[in-house]
Amino acid sequence: MLPYSMLLLFLVAVAAVGSAEIRSSDWDIKSMEIKKGDKANLKLYYESLCPDCVDFQIKRLDPLLKEIGSYIDLKLYPYGKAKRHEKNGKTVITCQHGEEECYGNKLHACAIDKLKDIKVAAHYITCMMNGTWGGDGSTDKDATKCGDQMKIDSKPIKECAKGKKGEELLEYYGKETEKVKFRSVPHVLINGEKFDLEDDLKKKICETLKNLPPQCKTKELLNIFSSILSNIF
Repeated sequence: MLPYSMLLLFLVAVAAVGSAEIRSSDWDIKSMEIKKGDKANLKLYYESLCPDCVDFQIKRLDPLLKEIGSYIDLKLYPYGKAKRHEKNGKTVITCQHGEEECYGNKLHACAIDKLKDIKVAAHYITCMMNGTWGGDGSTDKDATKCGDQMKIDSKPIKECAKGKKGEELLEYYGKETEKVKFRSVPHVLINGEKFDLEDDLKKKICETLKNLPPQCKTKELLNIFSSILSNIF
């Protein structure tokens, strides 16, 4: 049987964890100023219609940004495994999943450019990738519906994607992507090092931070008391 003192300690810890989760939510909402050295640099190389990219963005990155986005310096590169070549003096880009993907990549690039806030852009992009309104996602309809949902004016984003600016942005992300060598997407770099997609993304981010936010400490506390209980029994 668990000693009374140990049981009391465990209950206090559980209460503390719950309190920390509440405070951490407030902390993130307030977006308190965090020093650059206390942020993890995360770069995501992806493409709009890649199933694995969609899965990563929706199930792993977006929830993490909502939880500890204030501690992540995020950069998105919507290009993936597309190829660039010159034809009649003009740059031509061929995307892995066809023209629809090239256009989706342009929508993402234009959202990043027009919205100016990478976290807002990331949530908007995730919404577009979700394909909630039919199809594979990242279409004009997705851009419009997600804009309505998030109170974002999607018109300038769509105009950008259809025009010269969209082509320029896609070419820019192509050049930036070509600086990095990878075989598949999504490709993730955390502080310049390749992230193994089989690993725990939140854990890896927390490990890179000098000053742990409450969201990272919560799991630490649970691990400590889980270890204590396993030793007792």
